[in-house]
Amino acid sequence: MVGELTEHRDYSTKTHRMQTTFQNSYFTERFGRNDFEPINKQELPNATAYLMKYIEKSGERIVYSKNTPAYFISDILDDDVVCTIGQEDRKLLLFDNFICFDDGVYVGEVSPEVIERMPKKN
Repeated sequence: MVGELTEHRDYSTKTHRMQTTFQNSYFTERFGRNDFEPINKQELPNATAYLMKYIEKSGERIVYSKNTPAYFISDILDDDVVCTIGQEDRKLLLFDNFICFDDGVYVGEVSPEVIERMPKKN
């Protein structure tokens, strides 16, 4: 992350009490007040979908780029899906450590060796 996170205590006019926030120096210099907070696992799909929507609006293409083929066939677990993306939510954004299955048979956690054993699609 660019900038540094610093802790700030101030009065919230919304809740009418003191609050502690974390602000990033990079964003403070360019945009003013900002608040950073941890995202829990239940919020991750919505937060990621929100960011993906704006990346897609700018015409960017999202590609997993750690030297893996763009397309291979795998059954996946629901817990390995971060959120749906793309037109009509037809694509899935997966966690980096998702589990691969070939026709319901466990192959392993995604890695170059596991991908090599998976069926490919162009």
